[in-house]
Amino acid sequence: MRTGLRVASLFLALVTLVLWLFGGPNIGWTKTSVMVKAVDPVTDQEIVNWEKRFLPGVDFLAGGLVGAGILCGVSFVFRKKARAQA
Repeated sequence: MRTGLRVASLFLALVTLVLWLFGGPNIGWTKTSVMVKAVDPVTDQEIVNWEKRFLPGVDFLAGGLVGAGILCGVSFVFRKKARAQA
């Protein structure tokens, strides 16, 4: 049980870190839409469009790492199995 929790903790930490890094590491809060500026070809004015996109922020990263830390901490609650002496 201890080893399983520690492996799950490591897996959760790695998945969180990889999703944050490759999802576009955002130093701010998590965003579900992004502002995209474009220029209108007729009037040459700047237009702001909102594009739905998930950008994980530091709250996403911190939440995943705290969850991994809790799993790792819970693994210390369980005792080691005693080995039989031959």
